[in-house]
Amino acid sequence: MIGKALGVAAFRLAFTARRRRLNPAQTALPAQSVTLTSPSGTIAGWFVPGVGGRGAVLLLHGVTDNRLKMIERMRFLHRRRHAVLAIDFQAHGMSEGRYITLGDRESDDARAAVAWLRENAPGEKIAAIGISLGGAAALVGAEPLAVDALALESVYPDLYRATRNRLRAFLGPLGETLTPLAIALGAQATGADVDKLAPVEAISRFRGPVFILSGTRDPWTPIEEARELHARATAPKRLWEVAGARHEDLCRYAPDEYRRRMGAFLDESLA
Repeated sequence: MIGKALGVAAFRLAFTARRRRLNPAQTALPAQSVTLTSPSGTIAGWFVPGVGGRGAVLLLHGVTDNRLKMIERMRFLHRRRHAVLAIDFQAHGMSEGRYITLGDRESDDARAAVAWLRENAPGEKIAAIGISLGGAAALVGAEPLAVDALALESVYPDLYRATRNRLRAFLGPLGETLTPLAIALGAQATGADVDKLAPVEAISRFRGPVFILSGTRDPWTPIEEARELHARATAPKRLWEVAGARHEDLCRYAPDEYRRRMGAFLDESLA
């Protein structure tokens, strides 16, 4: 009993909120600070208006990060004249929330952000770009995001494999043995509904263009898992295997190729 209590406490510490004060001046863009309401609480974000008819893009960051991580994408998209909304998920940045839930409550935040864009960029087609946790949040829940196109960067197929891969990297074969226990403790610590955290099971329900990007040397999401996600997606779909990249910011790893490929995807999807 004591061991279990210590385990739950450790997971609560690992997934406790990651707060950070952010200022729109950090973007060097005409960004507006906005708030929106999600079932998980008040969500903070930056919105950059675009040119009518160019579409809007929602940016969803990875675990323990915040919208500051999305600045290079924001600048790239602003140059392309898209409207851009970047949010902090619950328990990240300046948003409310007590614990990170690996896509459970964050999926509510993503849906709330889409609703906000529908109201504040009326008539525009919407694409979402989600990194790791952000991509999972775009897929899991009752339904995938109701957007016109979806780009998924370094997204895990299901929570079991995401946990196993990380534990195995640090603990070897013991990591796989401990995976079910780790997931159970994490669920108890954060209150997350871990059974629904399986993007690979949800992606076939998304009806729209899909762009999957993943590094060929990613230890957390091996390229075989990205290929499986791509195989489950419905057409039209595309896959970019980023040669040599690990679980890192693909926009910074291969900036020119990223901008070329993502720009082509958005041009085709938001036209």
